[in-house]
Order: sequence, then structure tokens, then C-alpha cells
Amino acid sequence: MGGDASLNGKGVDERGIPLKSDYPPLPIPVLYIGFTLVSLAISLGIAFAVYELGPTTKYDAKITLLASYDLGWVYLGLFVVKLALLSININLGISRQKSKVNVPDQQVYKVYTPEGSPSLGYVLMEKDGDLGRFNRAQRALMVHLEQSPFFLVFFLLAGFVFPFPTFVTGCFYSVMRVTSAIGYTVAPQGRIAGNMLGSLGASLLDAFVIFAGFK
Repeated sequence: MGGDASLNGKGVDERGIPLKSDYPPLPIPVLYIGFTLVSLAISLGIAFAVYELGPTTKYDAKITLLASYDLGWVYLGLFVVKLALLSININLGISRQKSKVNVPDQQVYKVYTPEGSPSLGYVLMEKDGDLGRFNRAQRALMVHLEQSPFFLVFFLLAGFVFPFPTFVTGCFYSVMRVTSAIGYTVAPQGRIAGNMLGSLGASLLDAFVIFAGFK
């Protein structure tokens, strides 16, 4: 297997699976939970500063209204639901790291061969040339669509209490998502900077929602 990979010069085994994962050599739960906690800590600090330095009286009026209907539980409950998504993504990340199936591939297909026949290569996405760029651009679109429902719900709930800061956060998030999509189209690693900064924007909305729910 190793000899074949070194001969083909592409870092894959004889059936097309990469020899190493694109993930860093860290346990996936540590990676995901660590990034989430750091982002949330930064975001909660920003949310507190927004509350203290902004029109606090207006924010308090909205928070009091939420409290009068016990809607803080809805705000906090939404974040709990998002934690379930984090757990599911950790489960996916563990499997992706172990299988060494790197992005943009989302599935691995097996070519059927009759019993006794040699196995053929797995069917994966084309990664080179214009077709490769198309596949990555398409995947960037799907990532955005996958993230949009949660983002929009957090955007609306956060925006009720912190309208202008939420607007600014939405603008920042949108720019970062476009940056990530363009970078992803060029190369898989090109998505990372936009993804990380966009995630920070989404985390800031999380913080606004948590702050309003607890306050």
C-alpha cells in the first residue's frame, strides 16, 4: 500500500483513500470543544461589553419583557439544541479522521465487483481542474445552507434584544462566509480562515442569546 502510494505521487492508497487525515493529530473532542469554548468565552466578553457600553436601558427593557413571559428558557434552550449539533459534528469528525476521508468528500462509494474479482478503487469527488473547483464551490454552498437555519434563528432572537450589534454581526458573518466559499473553491485549505472567523460571528450571536436568556 505504501509503495503504491509513493509511486502514484498523490498520497493515496491503491483504492484512492488518502494516507493521512487533514485533521491535526489531536483527539477530535478536544479540538471541537476547545475551539467552541475559546470562541464562546471571547464572544461572551464582547456581548458583555456591548451591553455595558451600549443603550443598556433599551436592552434591559427587552430582557424584562422576555422574562415576563419566561422566554429566557426558550433562548437558553436554543443553545442547548445547538450543543446537540456540536456532539453530532464531533461524532462525524471522529469518523472522518479515522477513515482519512478529507473534504470535500462527504461519502465514499464502492464499485460493485463479482465475487472473486479484484476490488476497484472507491468513487470519490474529482478534485482537480475546473471540475474540482466546481465540486468545492458546490460544497461551500451546501455548508452555508446547512448552517443557515441555526444562524437565522439565533439572528432573530439576538436581534430582538441587541438589534444593531446583531446587524453588524450578521454583516461580518456574511462577508466571512463569502470569503470562505471563494477560498474553498480554490483549495480545501482556503476555506479555513473564513470558516473560523465566520464561526466567531455565529458564536457572538450565541453569546447574545445566552446573555439575554440568563439576564
